[in-house]
Amino acid sequence: MKASDILNEIAYPLTHAAVLMTMALLYVLLSLAFYGGVLGLFLMFLVLPAVFRYLMVLLQWRARGLEAPTLDVDHLNFLGNAWSIFPAFLIAAIGYGMYAISTSFGPTAAYVVCVVVTAVLPASLGVLAISQSPLESMNPVSIGAVIQRCGGSYWIAPTFAIVVSVAVVWLHRVIPYPLVRGFITFYLLFAQFALIGAIMRSGDLMKEADIPDAVEPDAKDVENALIKERTSVLNHAYGFITRDNRAGGFKHIENWLQRDPDPESAWSWFFDQMMRWEIKHPALLFGQSYLSQLLKNGEQLAAVKVMMRCRHENADFAPLADDLGMAIKAAEQCQSQELATFLRSRV
Repeated sequence: MKASDILNEIAYPLTHAAVLMTMALLYVLLSLAFYGGVLGLFLMFLVLPAVFRYLMVLLQWRARGLEAPTLDVDHLNFLGNAWSIFPAFLIAAIGYGMYAISTSFGPTAAYVVCVVVTAVLPASLGVLAISQSPLESMNPVSIGAVIQRCGGSYWIAPTFAIVVSVAVVWLHRVIPYPLVRGFITFYLLFAQFALIGAIMRSGDLMKEADIPDAVEPDAKDVENALIKERTSVLNHAYGFITRDNRAGGFKHIENWLQRDPDPESAWSWFFDQMMRWEIKHPALLFGQSYLSQLLKNGEQLAAVKVMMRCRHENADFAPLADDLGMAIKAAEQCQSQELATFLRSRV
């Protein structure tokens, strides 16, 4: 990995609005829980799983090279995707182990064990992101496979973890405000998971990792997972569009379409979903791009159906100027003379 890539990934939680807003929200909730007394314990029980679940989402999406989504309601569900909160138990076990070793054998032994654990923990989290199996994430063979696949880039993650540990100690000495140093520490935790995801991406682990899946999902589960990811992308794009950043919303969808395992159905799915919005204008603009794809692929009947559907919402709808010739030909081939006549009037 280049130095610029490393710095960009470390800064990612601060430069990407969805992650920054999620990080800020979770930190506010954690602060309320910490200072909330007895009621705060209940809030902590809800928020802590969401924190680690979102950290794993951040790791997975960066490992795929995708922009991470905002906090989802599912992240607050304690029972769903239980594997994703395993890092919380893992970190708690490591902390208790360091305390026990330090008490029994002295601080030096604890430091040595801490360095060893730090060296393999990013790989363990990588295995967890791939296999979604806590047991598999503790498998030395799988951990070794991740380290080998990432090569020299892998050691960036443990090094950053050590630097973060030193920085946190230093922050507690120089910053007298608990909330400020707490937020900086929280951000560094997010940066660590984003960096691990980027290192996994450099080894293309999410696509070709030779780590066996814990459970082979059936076709329905795969389809549901894909729909869930597309819905998250669409919701994020909708946020851009409703804030008058239509270009940013469309760009977010187009970035996903380049990575979707089934781009042909993805274009149709996004178009259908956008046509359900109360305000149809963004859907019609997206329909022009979708129509261009269909015409270039020679799917004339599908292209005519898209034009008819868009004209049902807005009688003045027309393809992009560069696509008019192909659109007229498609209308003629499908014997839609009324549509062909209208399209000729737009030339």
